[in-house]
Amino acid sequence: MKGPCYSAPDKTFIRNTFDSISQRYDLLNQILSFGMSEAWRERSADMVLGEADFFPKTILDLGCGTGKFLECFMKRRAWKQAVGLDFSSEMLKKARETVAGNAVWLEQDFDRMPFLESSFDLVISAFTLRSAGNLDIFLKEVHRVLADGGRVAFLDLTRPGKGVAALFFYPYLRRILPALGWIISGDRKAYRFLADSVCYFQTSDHTVKAMETAGFRNFQLKRFAFGAATLIIAAK
Repeated sequence: MKGPCYSAPDKTFIRNTFDSISQRYDLLNQILSFGMSEAWRERSADMVLGEADFFPKTILDLGCGTGKFLECFMKRRAWKQAVGLDFSSEMLKKARETVAGNAVWLEQDFDRMPFLESSFDLVISAFTLRSAGNLDIFLKEVHRVLADGGRVAFLDLTRPGKGVAALFFYPYLRRILPALGWIISGDRKAYRFLADSVCYFQTSDHTVKAMETAGFRNFQLKRFAFGAATLIIAAK
């Protein structure tokens, strides 16, 4: 399902990459997404929690990074349990310092989650799917820890279709983004990896098919910025 040039990312490289850019990660995200990444997270939280028949009490954020996506959900309602999981110690340090509330922050690889079956009503993840070593195994693990009737919400950068957006998107990812990342953070390799992972990762339609195979149903898709980012919501 992955693009022809995409290979499973090296976990050590990814961990070291995010550790190195943790202090400027949120600023860089805002700059490099033209200020839209925060709005995408906020709108995604509104969509997920706006369902009339869905009242989650427990939430898990996979690949939580600095905690910004989980924070969007925490400030909208009280939670019996809120957990952020990431394998970057520096990202989690930033989350603990900046995110208000009683969330639990766990340093753990999301391919091996230390939770019992049906532990969470809601599982969320932003800009993380491309870092999964094996997407099929990852999705089965998400399905395992999600309660019956629960929801999963994946927000990620995606390849836009045809049109003006596509003409701008690829040159921006491959040339401008790595250059800006190097100027601001001093780490060109980190943003070259991020750019390549978007260009060569599977489409959101392929992700939906993989989720169906893992047992998810009742899909909703919301595309932002002409398809430059996509929110996928599904139920167990």
